[in-house]
Amino acid sequence: MGMKQKQRWLSLIMVPVIALSVAACSKNANETENSSTAAPTATGDTATEASGVTFPLAEPVTFTIAGVNGTEGENPEQTDFLKKLAEKTNVNIKYISLGADAKGATEKLNVLLGTEDAPDAIMGGNAMNETFMALYAKEGFLVPMNQYLKDPKVMPVFNSRILGEKPDILTGITSPDGNIYSLPYVNQVPGTYLESPIWINKGWLDHLGLSVPTTLAELENVMDAFATKDANGNGDPSDEIPLLARTGAGYEHLEAWLSLWGMPTKDSTFENFVYVKDGKVIFAPTTEEYKAYIQTMQKWYENKWLWNEYFTGSSQTFSAIANDAGAAKYGIITAKNPPGKFTDQYVAILPPVVEGYQPKFYLNPAYLSGSKGHFELTSHSKNPEILMAFIDQFYLMETTLEAYNGIANEDPRLTLNNDVYKVNSIPAEELSKYAKNTFRNYFQNNLPGSVLESDYKNGRVEMSAADKVKGETYELYDKAGVINTEVWPRPYLDPDDAAKLNEMRTDIFNTVSKYRAAWVTGQSDIDKEWDSYLNSLKSMKVDDLVAIMQKTYDNFMSH
Repeated sequence: MGMKQKQRWLSLIMVPVIALSVAACSKNANETENSSTAAPTATGDTATEASGVTFPLAEPVTFTIAGVNGTEGENPEQTDFLKKLAEKTNVNIKYISLGADAKGATEKLNVLLGTEDAPDAIMGGNAMNETFMALYAKEGFLVPMNQYLKDPKVMPVFNSRILGEKPDILTGITSPDGNIYSLPYVNQVPGTYLESPIWINKGWLDHLGLSVPTTLAELENVMDAFATKDANGNGDPSDEIPLLARTGAGYEHLEAWLSLWGMPTKDSTFENFVYVKDGKVIFAPTTEEYKAYIQTMQKWYENKWLWNEYFTGSSQTFSAIANDAGAAKYGIITAKNPPGKFTDQYVAILPPVVEGYQPKFYLNPAYLSGSKGHFELTSHSKNPEILMAFIDQFYLMETTLEAYNGIANEDPRLTLNNDVYKVNSIPAEELSKYAKNTFRNYFQNNLPGSVLESDYKNGRVEMSAADKVKGETYELYDKAGVINTEVWPRPYLDPDDAAKLNEMRTDIFNTVSKYRAAWVTGQSDIDKEWDSYLNSLKSMKVDDLVAIMQKTYDNFMSH
């Protein structure tokens, strides 16, 4: 297939998926003119040894790296982090911005890949979904990294820290063809992958003389009291929101409540509303359990127990409610940690029992294989060995911490005392001051790297207060047996299956979203429309979607 044919093929396949996927170039004066310029071996002190390469290099090398920009800053070359890393390695980055959203990233990658303007690599978890990764790999735009990952001369840090401590990670990041096209971020903070436990304002309960709810009926009685009484005690009985949630969020979404009906999944490109039960892949929106869940959400919306701007409210409005400085304004939320000034008023509670169902809470599969999709090597890179040795540096704990939080003892978010690192929380209003100087922000907060369990056990990094709470909440849920143990692993797709999925996914998920919003808000009746809804999904080949997911899951489990 010729270059123009490839670009035309990509244009065709991207159209139906563009809403589901997650370029200004600037040059540093210290960069060389040519990307991926070869450099001879340095003769001075070395930081990392690679196969025929030592850092710092004798001559500077520049690589172009593309990412989804999550800040108003123009390029990460100006960050203190990258300046420090460039000084250590003599490797520079020429940044290609893919825009600030997934749609823009897909469009720009589709134009760039396979041309002379293609980047040497793509960094960040929102630059492409697993479907596009499979398709780009099939066309040769992405190249396998197997030989570098398993070579301790090229990637000594990855070999000692990742493969040495968690070798099964390779299984999770391997594609069906046996190759590895993408690198993970590995965070082994206990409890960090229990994304949406339930938090309730204990102060409100005590003020109203109520107990922690343990059943659905008790939960609804509590929400009704929160909605009609002055639960926060500020003299205004109408400013409380019983349940604060928002659509499109990573954690504070209504899909977290699917777990009460035994459906541990969520609406995202990676989960696709599927979950696994007894080895069988199930598409939640076609089940009777889902119907019962929707009917309950409609009741919550109608009674104004659920924030009535769930489908329409902006993230700014949500944040203003969550972070109100005068008084706590929400009673219940699903999140890793409750947001806002009054977090000490909230306690984690076990999921209230719905009669006839066993709760199974969603656990992000990143605990199995790391958070996938954070770095891809393109066929345009002329010095992949040097680039991979450079990326290997990101798997050092200290590099990861500084890429995410700034330089230790220079940025207030990270301190280093007596060889122990500590990540510090600072007020939300202060964060914006450091946004442009935070390397991870130029890649939508997603970078390859690692903070391992051994780092905590060996006293190299101190557990933050927020992370301690995550661990305690995980222990609470784990002891109660309500965490899902049969996790959908987000396996990589076969390219042919990815192409088939592209043909059906947009219509299916648009239909699910349309009906869900109409049913929850009471604009239509789920009992009257349920059968026609199921028939519509069948006509869109939802059974084929599930079959592809089942095949992919079975293939993953067989390895």
